[in-house]
Amino acid sequence: MKDTPIPRTIVIEGTGPWLRLGPVEMLEIVRPVVPVELNGQRLVLFRDDDGKMGLIGRQCPHRGADLCYGRLEDNGLRCPFHGWHFDRTGQCVEQPAEPEGSQMWKAIKVPMIPVQVRDGVIWANLGEVS
Repeated sequence: MKDTPIPRTIVIEGTGPWLRLGPVEMLEIVRPVVPVELNGQRLVLFRDDDGKMGLIGRQCPHRGADLCYGRLEDNGLRCPFHGWHFDRTGQCVEQPAEPEGSQMWKAIKVPMIPVQVRDGVIWANLGEVS
């Protein structure tokens, strides 16, 4: 299978509580992972297995890998370096190299901005940043 290139970063500046990211069709591509820069914050927009969208911090807290190059799997995005797995809320849900029984993953979270789709447009809610 041929690699699909990462789309160009969508750069958005604004205030608000709600900012328009773009049409929902931008995630209807072969690899629905889109880099976003929102008021200088580097994020990644993706759709999980349930069809719900996540807008989370683009940098993995482990070694700083760009999550735009991660794999979509198991209802989240897996880091391309060491496999840390994040759900659409930014919560780490798995760390493959940790010893059995480790609960460290529960304390790891990347920033998350809630998103909603209204009338075919993806909106980011800056009033609820976590």
